[in-house]
Amino acid sequence: MLVLAASMGLAPVSGVVPVHAQTIDPSMLQALQRQLGSAAPSSQAPAAEPAPQNGEAELPGIAGGRVDTTEEQELRRAQARRDLAGLYQPSTIESDYRRRTQDRDLRQFGYDFLQSARPPSGTRSGAVGSDYVLGIGDELSVSFRGAVNNSFRASVDRDGRVVVGTLPPIMAAGRSLGEVRRQIAAETKRTMLATEAFVTVGDIRSISVFVGGEVERPGQISLNSLSDIGTAISMAGGVRRSGSLRRVRLVRAGGGTVSVDLYGLFGIGAPPAIKLRDGDRIIVPVIGPTVAVTGAVARPGIYELAGTSTAGSIIAYAGGAIRQRGAQIVVSRIQPDGSEVFERAATASSRILGGDAVQVVGRSAGGVQGRVTLLGNVDNPGPRPLAAATTVADLVGSTADLRPDTYLPAAVISRVSPTTGARRFEVINLSSALRNLPSPALRGDDQLYLFSRADIRFLNSAPVRQIILGGINLLPQCNSLVTLASTVTDTDSYRFSAATRGSLVVQSEQGATLGSIGGIRQAGNRVTQDDADLKRRDDREVETCPSVFESVPQLLTTLLEHSLSVGGSVRVPGAYPVGSDITAADIVDLAGGMVTGSRGVVLDINRTDGSSERVDAGSDPALVFRQTLLAAGDDIRFNAQQPVFESSAVLLSGEVNRPGLYSIRRGEKLSELLHRAGGLADQAYPYGAVFTRVSVKEAQQDGFKRTARELNNSLLAVAARSQQASAEGLAGAAALASTLANTEASGRMVVEADPRVLAIRPDLDVNLEAGDRIFIPKRPRYVIALGDVNNPGALQFVAGKNVGSYLSEAGGTLATADRGRVFVVLPNGTAQPVRGGGWSNNSGMVLPPGSTIIVPKNIDPLYKLSIIRDVTTIIAQLATSVATVAVLATR
Repeated sequence: MLVLAASMGLAPVSGVVPVHAQTIDPSMLQALQRQLGSAAPSSQAPAAEPAPQNGEAELPGIAGGRVDTTEEQELRRAQARRDLAGLYQPSTIESDYRRRTQDRDLRQFGYDFLQSARPPSGTRSGAVGSDYVLGIGDELSVSFRGAVNNSFRASVDRDGRVVVGTLPPIMAAGRSLGEVRRQIAAETKRTMLATEAFVTVGDIRSISVFVGGEVERPGQISLNSLSDIGTAISMAGGVRRSGSLRRVRLVRAGGGTVSVDLYGLFGIGAPPAIKLRDGDRIIVPVIGPTVAVTGAVARPGIYELAGTSTAGSIIAYAGGAIRQRGAQIVVSRIQPDGSEVFERAATASSRILGGDAVQVVGRSAGGVQGRVTLLGNVDNPGPRPLAAATTVADLVGSTADLRPDTYLPAAVISRVSPTTGARRFEVINLSSALRNLPSPALRGDDQLYLFSRADIRFLNSAPVRQIILGGINLLPQCNSLVTLASTVTDTDSYRFSAATRGSLVVQSEQGATLGSIGGIRQAGNRVTQDDADLKRRDDREVETCPSVFESVPQLLTTLLEHSLSVGGSVRVPGAYPVGSDITAADIVDLAGGMVTGSRGVVLDINRTDGSSERVDAGSDPALVFRQTLLAAGDDIRFNAQQPVFESSAVLLSGEVNRPGLYSIRRGEKLSELLHRAGGLADQAYPYGAVFTRVSVKEAQQDGFKRTARELNNSLLAVAARSQQASAEGLAGAAALASTLANTEASGRMVVEADPRVLAIRPDLDVNLEAGDRIFIPKRPRYVIALGDVNNPGALQFVAGKNVGSYLSEAGGTLATADRGRVFVVLPNGTAQPVRGGGWSNNSGMVLPPGSTIIVPKNIDPLYKLSIIRDVTTIIAQLATSVATVAVLATR
């Protein structure tokens, strides 16, 4: 009930109250039915029903208050079968045979069929045969067609006769349906002109038989006259495992006894064609001699013998041997003195005695001779005869027979050692194996694995590199990655480093090792947002783990061990497995070719033996690449000269003759860009140029964060000095620190942008970088006064006017102003303090147009104020001043 209440948004009722019946609120039922998409119920509340025993509310049509799907029902049935198998108690016969054969699942055959059979229903369909013997209580349906059209239903009366219409009484009991049908047809022809009679059986009479002996529920059984002996035994609960299925006695009511073999009902022999009669007795005797059949047969079990049997017939009971040829028949036989001996049956016609245990075993202990297997990235994987595929070339064919995406430099042969039985993996060059002679020879039970280019890309995926660097497994569903992680942890070696030599490992501020692979950042077992984003990206790129690695996880580690590392000016750097020496030209092809525009290439090679070399490709790189050989474990970098252009453009806007995006060469200066843009416009104000750079913005952002920490510590110290410090004051300090930490930096640099000055002072000419932004404003006609002044705002610029004059025009400073720390932000972004106590005496500091005067607040008396009352307001004003400075920096 609590579960239902929670799902409907209702509060659970506290306390436990015994409930014997309950009614459901109609509104609750309607809401639930709307959620399920069913029709609205009647407005009348359903009648009270007994409460479920498990304490959970049940709704009409919903088992246990929830929808029961077909899949869930199948799961419960499968679980029930497993539970029943665990509860199964073997009989004495089964226990003895299980001990002798070591087969813990051996059961007596046939008994479950009769115990699980459903009782027959009262409805019968289909025609009744002409040999059906009529009896008292059977009903006949007679239709007359012709000159007379009429239908009658007549039952066999207690005298055994049937009366149909105007026909004379006809004796029916004890006669077959065919005989009665012929007599009715004759009487109709004799008494009715041009009329035919059609006779069928309507309702069938009920009979009563007795079932006794070794059955679960012996006694009188009532069934219809069409039932057979198997139906009667099933209605009696089936035969006990101590009863016989092959010598059932049917004692007829009129005298005589018939022996019935029930194995015919299970497909062994012919089914019994005996109809029961009223008053029959079925007696199930004790079981006779039995034989157990185990091993490589279709249906192992314990079978009851009926007369003399041979090994072949007994194995046929079990469905025959799984392997039609080469099987051996081993017989466990109890001797007259009680000892048990094992002997081999000479032929299938060898005699089998009661109590024998027959086991069918193959000649092979599991090994295979003369087989090689082709697996992996092929269209027709599977076994091949070794006689027809003695080499790799014989097994695969030519390169033209391969899939277009097959990776040729490496394939793996899985081979079993004849001395130790261990399976080892050998990496070969598939291209050389198919082109050159002799091709590598194959042995019996060898397995050749071919790989696709997608399989090789998986070696360079972020999850693989993350594991090699000691990080967490981003794809735990991959068995191959689980094996790789275990191997990396156990060996702690560098044999997989070819896939991670191009990865960067940095240290966090806390000193924890962080692996950085294309955006991965991981510290210990903590996964950051970058990890989650990368995992989602890898889930899209690697939707499923490569099946070839999932089938044999050791293949992944083998390929990583036999890889060489490729970097530099190639399109797809990474690790590439090779089966033998390979040229640098082939490596370039594997890596997608050289980057367009690569010039002055130098090969930087580090060998596995510790040696290194530098090879200048010169004017003919293709020839040098073909002559340079590499091996697994080597590291090669294709070093090319830096490109002429930067990676991205520069934005030039404002008062220039041709503003826009400009591609720049490496080392290009600002003056050169201004010259390409046609120079400055007439209204340009180069002294106020705003130059922003990405790297400077990042440095400023870090500075904001450091300032926030320092300010937080300072304000906490001020709050500590106050006797009235409280949690509210600490919250205000944290608010200011958060404001500073979240303030976005502008990234502005102070540069000289006047072409005339740059021509005289080339040392001031700044080198441009990708992503730079240059804005040349118009010449302003104002000076701004901000901070603790009476009337902050923009003032008319007058040439020669000093700071004091402008502040006087702004109404002067407030009482809370810090007159000793007034400063001026100049149009080029620099700041200068205003020295001296009286500004009227600073007539020497003349301001250019576009300058900003900042009058800060005096915070020295802050510790004397009530932190509880004033710190929030003060912090808000300080934050406003900080934000104002940030805005001014972008003007």
